[in-house]
Amino acid sequence: MNKLNNKNGRSPAKEIAAIAVEVALLIGGQAAIGPVMGVEIVTVLLLTFAWAYGPRAGVLAAICFSLLRCMIWGVDVHVVVLYLLYYPLFALTFGALGKISDKTYSRFPVWAAVLVNVVIAAVGAAACFFAATDFLKISRLYAVLVKTLLWIIFALACALFVTFNVLIILSRSGKVRGASAVKVTVAAALAAFFTILFTILDDFLGPAFYGYELFSESWAVYFYGSFLALAPQTVCAIVTVSLLFIPLTRIYKLAVKRI
Repeated sequence: MNKLNNKNGRSPAKEIAAIAVEVALLIGGQAAIGPVMGVEIVTVLLLTFAWAYGPRAGVLAAICFSLLRCMIWGVDVHVVVLYLLYYPLFALTFGALGKISDKTYSRFPVWAAVLVNVVIAAVGAAACFFAATDFLKISRLYAVLVKTLLWIIFALACALFVTFNVLIILSRSGKVRGASAVKVTVAAALAAFFTILFTILDDFLGPAFYGYELFSESWAVYFYGSFLALAPQTVCAIVTVSLLFIPLTRIYKLAVKRI
């Protein structure tokens, strides 16, 4: 029986069962919340699952979710490609981050801290630019809503930036122990980055499959229309990961110990 266990000491059958349950949660969560534009639960569920179970289980869950989701809702070919590109990469990233020891997070490397700061600053700067200018060519009906949400993203990015750097300084000086707060900040920042990446990928894959010329009027309509979902999704990703990362990872890690 021991020979059937994988490198993590987990039974393959039990790991497959855990992946199946996770895929069911992802599909159920998207079905329940999906009708509300810009609000989703998939990001935090898949992120914490991959973090606790590791890259392999996370990627397998991401692939199964992507295929099943597209089979159920019958979407276009480009959406299948988008999901199979984005979600496995997403799960692989957070699965790898979950493998890093708490000691490393407590004494976060300088180069990694700089990288996280760059991600947070880029998200905040982009949100500030689009909110403060008329660069986005969207209707007046949606302009106020989108710009308000962009200012919220900017405020959340500023809060993440300050919190992260204060935590790094305190932890490296020995005044704060524990890695949970640093993990939450890193996860929330990268969740925001990946949410934006999803829309950027869609803005190029979708028009390409529809035959739109790059930077044409048709492409611009598709591109600007995606901002109606991008802003609330980014806010949702930051808030849900910030609030649910610790309880969900604890639940998943408890499940890991039982298999």
